[in-house]
Amino acid sequence: MDEINLEDVAKKYNALDKIWDDNDKWHIWTKTRIERFVKKSLGRIGNFQKFHILNAGSAGYSYNIPEENIIHVDIAKDKISHLSNSIVADIQKLPFQEPRFDMILCVGSVLNYCDPVQVMQEFQRVLKKGGYLILEFENSFTLELVGTANFDKRVVLVKSFHNGRPEKIWYFSESYVKELAMMAGCRTILLERIHILSPLIYRITRNEGTSAKFARLDRFFSKVPLIRRFSSNSIFLFLKER
Repeated sequence: MDEINLEDVAKKYNALDKIWDDNDKWHIWTKTRIERFVKKSLGRIGNFQKFHILNAGSAGYSYNIPEENIIHVDIAKDKISHLSNSIVADIQKLPFQEPRFDMILCVGSVLNYCDPVQVMQEFQRVLKKGGYLILEFENSFTLELVGTANFDKRVVLVKSFHNGRPEKIWYFSESYVKELAMMAGCRTILLERIHILSPLIYRITRNEGTSAKFARLDRFFSKVPLIRRFSSNSIFLFLKER
């Protein structure tokens, strides 16, 4: 998996004024759903105030988790250099002794720039037994790809977009990510899907703003059999049991 150059990725994100741009309604919806999922997960876990949390590929965002609980890690130096609790590093080669963390947060489709096998091996190494992993990624079981050769592939490089600009990222199937998590000793606790119908609208219109309006129907379509399995993004809460 060498088609994505991480130096180019770091330059791209260092050059952005905002990772989550308010004018990018598609990704702002994703961010909102991530924040809700993090809040829901922490509420379910309870007593997380003393957790030692790795925010992997954070770009400086804490998703409303208190900063005293977090260590930020990212390859985009300019996005985290203002934070005293930050380390510039590749999440595929974490600079920590094992096991150290009570929770790992890896969201914002960070996984989609990486080799997921290496990432999960590193997460397994530094996450304590009984610890939690919140992992969000772009999913190949999406209506944007249905009917194409890339649909529901375990691993596939896809032309996507961010902040109105084209980019190539890896898409993964949910089953593949769950398999890697199981190999890392993790069990699924929660799963939610983001952008269910909106990818189909994007496929038809190629307009991010128009398609983003349909994201608010996620709550409805998440209850509809068959359709609820589709999504552009999936977010998991895993528990490390061994």
